Amino acid sequence: MKRISLAENLPAYQCPESEGVFLPVGSYFQWLGRQSDRLPHLPVSNDNMEEAVEDSEGAKICPETGLIMQRFKVGYGFSFYLDRSPSGSIWLDKGEWEALKQRQFHDELHLIFTAPWQSKVRLQQRQQVERYMLEERLGSELLAKLDDVRSELANHDYRQLAIAYLQR
Repeated sequence: MKRISLAENLPAYQCPESEGVFLPVGSYFQWLGRQSDRLPHLPVSNDNMEEAVEDSEGAKICPETGLIMQRFKVGYGFSFYLDRSPSGSIWLDKGEWEALKQRQFHDELHLIFTAPWQSKVRLQQRQQVERYMLEERLGSELLAKLDDVRSELANHDYRQLAIAYLQR
């Protein structure tokens, strides 16, 4: 593995074959401690860096501990997973750091592995499945109309009256 710098004062190690990056947990937290503030997340854009991501499947062995790394879904519009060693160190497949950095998630890597983050990811996945099922059954045109009505009624004084009318 070749020593590289992911950002200023953030050393990591890159595999010459896969171009994946091993980020020691100590290096990450030292770098994170020098950052002034957490950056606001940016939305998914058309010039999506995620197209360059080569998320590998299957278990990875931590180069530091020799133990199997655990996979965690990133969510929030990212389709890939990050791998974490029992030591806390992180494996990023080719392009993952760049994709996270583009949308300013790179300063929250440590949060991706937490229960609250993963709970939100599962909620987002459920909502996507529900949305897909609604669109399949209702059609995209009707669903778009219902979305408009839903947003219009969200703060309407007579919301319950409108819902009662629709249910009659």
